[in-house]
Amino acid sequence: MAPTRLHPEIYTYDPRFIGAALRDGVENVVTEDVEQIYRFELFTPEFCRLLLEEAEHNGQWKTGQDTDANPFADDVDEVSEPDTTLHLHKMPGMEEVYAEIIRRHLKPLVEHLWPVFKVQKWDPPFLLRYEPHVIKSMAAHYDLETCSIVCYLNTEFEGGGTYFPRWDYTPGKAQPGTAVVYPGGLSHVHEARAITAGRRYVLCSCFF
Repeated sequence: MAPTRLHPEIYTYDPRFIGAALRDGVENVVTEDVEQIYRFELFTPEFCRLLLEEAEHNGQWKTGQDTDANPFADDVDEVSEPDTTLHLHKMPGMEEVYAEIIRRHLKPLVEHLWPVFKVQKWDPPFLLRYEPHVIKSMAAHYDLETCSIVCYLNTEFEGGGTYFPRWDYTPGKAQPGTAVVYPGGLSHVHEARAITAGRRYVLCSCFF
């Protein structure tokens, strides 16, 4: 039996939960902090709070290491770093809401930033949770997908942060709802720095 819904209002697409600039289109939405790393407001802080309360109420987090088929080479597996994840399909209805957000907002934004790229599919979106005594960091790696989006959901932690060593850049402890979008591949190797206290949450999605 699926867990009861703590915040039913987030299981329906509602533009009031989308960042103010993004609601109005894709022009003048992003800031390019460093080369092809674009920062923007994806969600309101209120939505982030409700989503995290819902995720912890749902409780279906999994800590481990996944091995997935490489989308570009049938005989090469993609081995992920150990992490603690909650895939949105474990919160029935939430994946459909996020798919609507992709269609209305993220797909147009990505295709505006990179006009030669047309989003054809996306990986199942998921939440990541970092804790000092469980999974506190992620080693340097690159994404196989064409581009990735990481949305920061809270600030109640110490340390941490997405770090791109090529530019010695991190968005820092961003306001909840802030996201970065960047290309996959070796040009944008990145890591999750270790947290030292609290819990850090992010929402991840990747496009092909």
